[in-house]
Amino acid sequence: MAKIILAGGTGHLGQLLTDVFLKNGDEVSILTRTARESHVRGLSYVRWNGTNSGKWNAALEGADVLINLSGESINTRFTPKNKKRLEESRFLPTAALARAVENSGNPPKLWINISGISIFGGVERIQAEDSQQFGDDFLANLVKVWEQIFLAANTPHTEKIIVRLSPVLSRSSGMFQELYPLAKWGLGGKVGDGKQYISWIHEQDFVRIVSWIISGSAKSSLYHACSPFPVTNAEFMESLRYATRRAVGLPLPTLFAKIGAFVKGIDPALILQTTPATTKFLLDEGFGFHYPYIRQAFNQLINSK
Repeated sequence: MAKIILAGGTGHLGQLLTDVFLKNGDEVSILTRTARESHVRGLSYVRWNGTNSGKWNAALEGADVLINLSGESINTRFTPKNKKRLEESRFLPTAALARAVENSGNPPKLWINISGISIFGGVERIQAEDSQQFGDDFLANLVKVWEQIFLAANTPHTEKIIVRLSPVLSRSSGMFQELYPLAKWGLGGKVGDGKQYISWIHEQDFVRIVSWIISGSAKSSLYHACSPFPVTNAEFMESLRYATRRAVGLPLPTLFAKIGAFVKGIDPALILQTTPATTKFLLDEGFGFHYPYIRQAFNQLINSK
């Protein structure tokens, strides 16, 4: 039985991980900004503000694993106010955790920090973990600073691993949940010129990667939690139409994509910019994906409904 701490673990990804950990018989404590009570055996909630030290520091004592999932959704317009909010929701909790681990008498054995593959936003060629060719827009620079804060923590007794996460395909949240009904209605065409790369991962493989790292199989300090086979937007939407048995999907030209992004309240780069990431280290170290190909992933998500 492992003692696992999830910072910012009340969202969808945290729930996916919590369900698996509890089934394994692990003890899970979730650091949350809102007061909650648990009626589930092995699950507890610990109040924190994600910024300052407090009674929550004690929860880290003797933990086997700390996983930082903190960070508000990037699905917003990148106004100065929203940029500050996105930065603070990542930088401040990571720095607070760093101080807590540094000052712990019995710190966690392993700290996994979830960041993002958006560090490669706008880069032309597909990038793996050993790449140093990063993007230079807001999200790319956000990830750079975020990872620097994590790496700067002085934790000689705690192993640190960065997991750059791609969009997670899930039945109940995120990209697939939004696009699936559109594809069924015949609106699943390419966005813009359709050449922008989409890196992605099936929800089950995301959980399996984290569990694989915790098991001690990891040999590296950085992994990309994404399929080894990113696809272009045109390929992504074609595969979704195939899975939904729709031969035709109405395309969304760039101008209308920008208008739609404005109406939806998100930055157009989120749907028009290429993010070409893959994983090399996971494959080299023997991790086996259950859903490496996009059609496999879509078929599972649709047929298991």
